[in-house]
Amino acid sequence: MGHTSVCHYRCFAADNRLSMDIYADSLANALRPSIDGNHSLSLSEFIPKSRLERYRENRFIMRYLRYQRYSKLVKQQNADIHHVLDHGYAHLLPNLNHGLKCITVHDLIPMLMWKGLIETDKVAAINRKPWLNLMSLSYLKKYDGIVAVSQNTRRDLAQQLNIDAQNITYIPPPIGEMFKPIADALVSQFADKYSLDQSSKWLMVSGSEFYKNHRGSLLAFKRLIENADIKVRLIKTGRPTADFNRLLKELDLEAHVTQLFLDNFNELPLLYNLVDCLLFPSWYEGFGMPVAEALACGTPVVTSNRGAIPEIVGSLTTGIDPNDIEALANAVLKTLTDANMVDYIATNGPNEMQRFSPKSVARMLHVFYGEL
Repeated sequence: MGHTSVCHYRCFAADNRLSMDIYADSLANALRPSIDGNHSLSLSEFIPKSRLERYRENRFIMRYLRYQRYSKLVKQQNADIHHVLDHGYAHLLPNLNHGLKCITVHDLIPMLMWKGLIETDKVAAINRKPWLNLMSLSYLKKYDGIVAVSQNTRRDLAQQLNIDAQNITYIPPPIGEMFKPIADALVSQFADKYSLDQSSKWLMVSGSEFYKNHRGSLLAFKRLIENADIKVRLIKTGRPTADFNRLLKELDLEAHVTQLFLDNFNELPLLYNLVDCLLFPSWYEGFGMPVAEALACGTPVVTSNRGAIPEIVGSLTTGIDPNDIEALANAVLKTLTDANMVDYIATNGPNEMQRFSPKSVARMLHVFYGEL
């Protein structure tokens, strides 16, 4: 396709900045080896910044930055292909310089929640129309190319925004090569570092968003510790939240749960290798990164049948109704006690997740940019 310059516009001031930064890093890391060996493509990144970001807790300041200030700063960049990596910034389109414009869409959660298409116990949130989000989404049809991170998101775009599915390209996020089975000795060192008792069975939950269904996870966990004759504990990753702490107190589970925030993202594969099961009964996922990461490490998952999760797990496991607490608890118990199931996932999980390897995703991106 001759020499083509591509600029990635990274997440700027999004509420989920960490996950978008991880996505941006993973795309760049996936592309660089192929770029080093093939000079037909060059990659740059652009991150508009402002001193006002120190006040990111002020939503009015962040809205000003997101919809006013950053829209002006992106005019500084020139490229053959401008790739906005977060659909929440689709409104940047009119200010991008000459060249082809494409964008990655991860999910339509605010819109789906407003329409009542995602289950939640936050009734007030459903009735709040996401005006700014909808304004950004209104620009999607004007992009030269749209990337959807899952077939589920691709369908949502076609059904909810009436975008021709043929104009949407499925390219999943790459799962880093560090997510793999790790030697027991290194896992034990990690457990000692954070005082995690390896004589217990460990369940893991992650995320902080309402649709992760932490109440369902904790109810299933509570049923397990009350009825099963095994020693089991639960660990939650990420920053502590008031909602999760309130649930722990309400369900009298504070003594059974460990909360662990890993400053070093590179330690996350060690945690996946330590735990015996990822419990992820999410009400909705645009992709479901924790599920793919856990399986890449050979760790079993008990997860839901919602959103993109079925296409991620494939034939490795069967999704469960996230509202069926008894079924969730029974599935976790089987996972913790069925050695054949554990061996099956340990053997097949890492192989199946090669679908999302950096090399595979890089090839898909090269084809996508070439077609643009």
